[in-house]
Amino acid sequence: MKQYFLYAIALLIPVAILGWFLFALGKAFASLYDDWKLGKELDELQNQSPARSRQLELGREQRLATGCAHEFDLAVFGMPANVCGKCGMEREKPAGSCDHVWRLGKGAIPNSYCERCGKVYSATQ
Repeated sequence: MKQYFLYAIALLIPVAILGWFLFALGKAFASLYDDWKLGKELDELQNQSPARSRQLELGREQRLATGCAHEFDLAVFGMPANVCGKCGMEREKPAGSCDHVWRLGKGAIPNSYCERCGKVYSATQ
């Protein structure tokens, strides 16, 4: 009886090691497949990148095509940085939902406000 038990243990240990090895090999192949799929997706994104960049640049140019000779370097006290002193548009579209158009506010403290959303900018902030 002891002999059969030892044979069973001696047989189960190599089978368990072989099973673990096959499981690890399967995980490695699954990881390689995932990396291959991600590489294909990355190649597609890299191929689309120049077209997307051109599209975004065209959108920026169309956004600023208002007929104003923009002067973003014209410093108007009370206005945020990189804002055209003539028309009030920002050089880059802000991250929020509003494409701010800044106007000078009235008061003792120099400030400005967005005429579209009402956000207030104070130069003393």
